[in-house]
Amino acid sequence: MRRFTIAVFFLVSFTAAFSYLFRFYTRRFDDVTGPAEWIWAPHQISRNIPVVFFATRDFDLPVQRHFTRLKIYADPEYTLYFNGRQLATRRVDEQRKLDVYDLSALARTGRNRLVIAVRSTSGVGGLLASIDIAPEFENVVVSDSSWRIFRRWNDALPLRDLGPAQRPMLLGEPPLGRWHYLAPTVAAFDPPPQRIVEPLKSYDYRATIPTVKIVEGVAVAVEQAVRATAFDFGFTSGRVRLTLIRDEPVPPVVKFRLANVREELNFVESRIWSTPFGAGERSLTEPEVRQFRYVIVFGGKAKAEVVQ
Repeated sequence: MRRFTIAVFFLVSFTAAFSYLFRFYTRRFDDVTGPAEWIWAPHQISRNIPVVFFATRDFDLPVQRHFTRLKIYADPEYTLYFNGRQLATRRVDEQRKLDVYDLSALARTGRNRLVIAVRSTSGVGGLLASIDIAPEFENVVVSDSSWRIFRRWNDALPLRDLGPAQRPMLLGEPPLGRWHYLAPTVAAFDPPPQRIVEPLKSYDYRATIPTVKIVEGVAVAVEQAVRATAFDFGFTSGRVRLTLIRDEPVPPVVKFRLANVREELNFVESRIWSTPFGAGERSLTEPEVRQFRYVIVFGGKAKAEVVQ
């Protein structure tokens, strides 16, 4: 009986300690993003299809504010617009960092507008955002049900809402799932583009890429033959910009990879990036600056340029 009592005592103590730590760290994260919730476009996640949406939020800022800081995490990829300007594009990594942007120089007293474009090739992801204006984490904006979700892009969307909108799907408050606790990290705006570099020449050929095929309910890795176009820029660096060649009823997912020598054009093992387009979008610029000679675009859906 004594051993049983001791065991129960330790079990209760462990449970209480765990509960205290959970509340403590949850409170710490609440101090970072306030009552923000993870949101997503209304979507059946189990369908495993690409999703692109544009989350918008208009809000007012008071005269008295110490700063205007945006904290954002959008998995797996996002583009940030504030008061009509495109500021940054990011693809998340394994470090689970909460991007912190200082918007003080761009914010204005009164009405402001925040637009976040989010894209996922699998349809799975989450968006968490908050804006505070004082050291005491005085949140004036948090991601919640008040945001509006648009499924079609329009060049005027960074300035005003256009077309039919949806309410976001609420996924829950942090910490949540694979995102757990995010580490706030100062993030910089993308440098403004100085020039657009066109390819020197291009080559059409047949290539093979790895893909997954479902056979009797089992996922099997196979190689698929596809049309490919290699855009030759000479040796250069910059961000890849993809522009659709023609309009399609269903916005495509454009696959591409990079190479440095012509002998690498048929390498199956090379890393391939997938970029889903949203309805109404014509061009997308990759978030990362890379060094390369060739951009290989698969499927004949888009052409490549380089933003420097």
